[in-house]
Amino acid sequence: MSSHRTGRKKGGSSPVRREMIPWIVVALAAMVVVLVFIFRPGPEVEDSPIEDRLLELAAQRGVPRRSVVVDDPITKVDDAFVRTWRFEFGDRAARDGYVGDLEIEGAARHARVVVPPDLAADEISLLMDFGPEAFDLKMTLASPKVAEIPPTPVPTREPTATPRPQPRPDARGKLAILLDDAGQKDDLVPAASALPAEVGIAVLPFLPRSAETANAVYAAGHEVWLHLPMEPENYPANKPGPGAVLVGMSTDELRTTVHSALNNVPHAIGVNNHMGSKATADLKTMTWVMQELSARGMAFIDSRTTIATVAEKAARAQGVPTNRRRVFLDNDRNAAAIRKQLDEAVYRCRIDGEAIAIGHLDPVTLQVLAEELPGLSARGADLVNPSDLVR
Repeated sequence: MSSHRTGRKKGGSSPVRREMIPWIVVALAAMVVVLVFIFRPGPEVEDSPIEDRLLELAAQRGVPRRSVVVDDPITKVDDAFVRTWRFEFGDRAARDGYVGDLEIEGAARHARVVVPPDLAADEISLLMDFGPEAFDLKMTLASPKVAEIPPTPVPTREPTATPRPQPRPDARGKLAILLDDAGQKDDLVPAASALPAEVGIAVLPFLPRSAETANAVYAAGHEVWLHLPMEPENYPANKPGPGAVLVGMSTDELRTTVHSALNNVPHAIGVNNHMGSKATADLKTMTWVMQELSARGMAFIDSRTTIATVAEKAARAQGVPTNRRRVFLDNDRNAAAIRKQLDEAVYRCRIDGEAIAIGHLDPVTLQVLAEELPGLSARGADLVNPSDLVR
C-alpha cells in the first residue's frame, strides 16, 4: 500500500516540471537580452589624431590634403594655442557638408564648435575649441575656372648654364661671422679672443668651460651668443647635448630649458641653434622658444640645419630680431676648403648687401680667419657684429 502511494506521487509531479520548462527558457532569454543591453559597447569614438581627421573629412568633400594650408599661423590666446588652417572647396555644397561633418566630429570629441552665423558668405571661419588647443578653420570657395588656351610649343634646345651674377666692381657688403661650439675646453680661447672683435662666439651651455669661455671672449670685446642645443632628426640616436630643446616638451619644460641655458652662458645677447633639424621645423616649438627670447630681449640667428626650418618665421611673428646663416665656413675642415667658403661669404655679402657666415671654434678655422680677415675690407666686405645684421 505504501509503495503504491509513493509511485503515484512521483508520477503526478512530472507534468508540473514539464510545464515549467518553457517559462524557464523565456526567463533565461530575457536575462541574456538584459545583459547584452547593459554590457554592449558604447558608440565608437574616433581616436585618430584630430589633424588627420580634419584632413580625411576634407578629402571626402573633394579637398586634397596637399591643398590644405596648415598652421598659418599659430597664435597664442591666453593659455591656448590657436592653429589657423585654410581650405578651398570646389562648391558651396561641399563646404557646407564639411561644416556638418565638423559639428558631428566636435560632438564626438567633446569639443566646442562655433559655426559662423552667415553660411551664405563666400569665406567663413569655424572654430573647434579643445581647451589648450583650438583650430580656426577658414573655408573659401574656389573661383570659377576660365578655359585655358594650350601653350604654343617651344622649340627644344640644349640647356645652357645660367651665368652667375657678378657684383659691381665697387660693390660692398656687410659680413658677420659667428663661431659655434665654444665651451668644451679653453685651449682655443686665446686664438679666438685675438680675432677682430666683430667675430661673435656662440657658447654651448652646461659644458665644463661654458661660463669661463663666455667671460673670456666677452672680456676680449667679442659678442657672446648662446648656442642652444635643439632636437635633431633621428633623436635620441643623434644627441644634441645637455640642455636641449625637445619637440615633446610642455610649455613649462621648454621655458625652464631656455632660461637655464641662458643663465649658464653669461653675457649672451642672442641665440643660434645647435643641430635642431627637427625642432626648428616645428612651428609650435619655435613659437614657444621665441616667446621666451622676446620676453628677455634676445635676438635669434637661424643656423638653417634644415630647409624645412620655420624658426625665422616664428621669430618675426613674436617680434624677435632675427636673420639667417648664408654660408657654412668649415663643414670641410681643411684650410683650402675654408678659404673657398670665406670667398663665397664675401661674394654673397657683395651681391646681397649682407651675409652671415657660421663656422666652428676649430684650430684650422681660427688660423684661416686670422690670416684672411685683415684683408677682408680690400675685397669689398665690411666685417660687422652678428647683432648688426638682425632686425
